[in-house]
Amino acid sequence: MLWGNTAGSKRTIADLCRATRGSAGLDLCATSYTVLTPEMGVQTLATGVFGPLPPGTAGLLLGRSSASLKGILIHPGVIDSDYTGEIKILASAPNKIIVINAGQRIAQLLLVPLVIQGKTINRDRQDKGFGSSDAYWVQNVTEARPELELRINGKLFRGVLDTGADISVISDKYWPTTWPKQMAISTLQGIGQTTNPEQSSSLLTWKDKDGHTGQFKPYILPHLPVNLWGRDILSKMGVYLYSPSPTVTDLMLDQGLLPNQGLGKQHQGIILPLDLKSNQDRKGLGCFP
Repeated sequence: MLWGNTAGSKRTIADLCRATRGSAGLDLCATSYTVLTPEMGVQTLATGVFGPLPPGTAGLLLGRSSASLKGILIHPGVIDSDYTGEIKILASAPNKIIVINAGQRIAQLLLVPLVIQGKTINRDRQDKGFGSSDAYWVQNVTEARPELELRINGKLFRGVLDTGADISVISDKYWPTTWPKQMAISTLQGIGQTTNPEQSSSLLTWKDKDGHTGQFKPYILPHLPVNLWGRDILSKMGVYLYSPSPTVTDLMLDQGLLPNQGLGKQHQGIILPLDLKSNQDRKGLGCFP
């Protein structure tokens, strides 16, 4: 029986066998001896089995119950019908050190009918794997300042994103007169005003339109033309900076990016930037040292 490929030669889905007549999935194994520890996070394990899948099908990669009982966590994944690269297993050992032997069955590939809906781009995934069709929202740095509206204690404020500021600052002309404030213990540097700055005397609750929320104690400064949202807010929102380069641009074009076209794996027509959503619990793929 062939559960995977431990010999190093290319195998296809057609070479796989089911464990029994009633087995729903095709069992897969790792091609090499592997040791997983909790500190390593998620690792990709090669199977030596390559796509594409049978016509009209897609694949669900799931863990085997026997692997779960041993403490091996197999992270579910979807194998697209047009994927021609090597099928790999995402595995981790969150609780203890786990040894996986070459040829040990730890995952299974479940073939399901493929239902095509929506628009598609005239291109195939080919051998591009994890994350090759993901879409990321970025904002170009231009003369227009990146602004963000926040609802603070129920009141709407507009401010400029300032990644260089540790603490957010609200202009005195926008500060409600009924909100208490006090003289700040520390001084401010970097914005031209350091003498006797004021600060909110209580924690304020902020919330953006995407549902991110938190508490902060902003500074209040006179003669400031705009409010500044600093890292005390931006870090809670999961904001990150992105600096493109010709190398990255060429790579994205090779992966199928169509400039000025709608985003989405199947060209659904998402033309506007995507709303920024925090995903703090997501972990990237690890690698062996």
